[in-house]
Amino acid sequence: MSEEEINIEPPKNHMREILTYLVIAVAAFGAGFLVESTQATRTGEALKLAHEQEVKQLNEKSEQEKRALTDTLEKEREEHAKDNQTKDQHMATYTSRSTGLRHALEADLSAARASGQACTSRIAGISEAINGVFDSIGEVTGLAQDIGRENQQLKEDNRSLSEKLAGWQKWNAERMQRIIVTGKKE
Repeated sequence: MSEEEINIEPPKNHMREILTYLVIAVAAFGAGFLVESTQATRTGEALKLAHEQEVKQLNEKSEQEKRALTDTLEKEREEHAKDNQTKDQHMATYTSRSTGLRHALEADLSAARASGQACTSRIAGISEAINGVFDSIGEVTGLAQDIGRENQQLKEDNRSLSEKLAGWQKWNAERMQRIIVTGKKE
């Protein structure tokens, strides 16, 4: 046998080493898990804290916006109430003016009716006067026709006389006559 063979050591129990490694590995794994769990817990708490702060900020912002919206809504309600009051006052004024205008128009209508009746009676008087004028015009027309007939008769008479005068002048021109005028001289 050789020396090498002689120097063979008995097989060692590696189980202890393996168990040691295994214990170290388990301890390292557990420590890592513990560290990771602690970090995860801290990260979770940090996230939870950050989330709570974010929620708190969002709640505060929401409250501020809610107050701002409430204030705006209140202002709009006040403005709307003022607008409604102004419109109501305007409507009351308009109604009052309309009522006054109605009374004024009724008074004007009554005055117009009275004036219309007065005008109607004046027109009736003027109509009677015009009828009288037309009657007078009819009489004048009749007189003018009578005058026209008389004028025609006078024209015929003038023509007849003119013919007689012309005949007399002709007869007188054909027969010369002498007229002697005697008288005292002074």
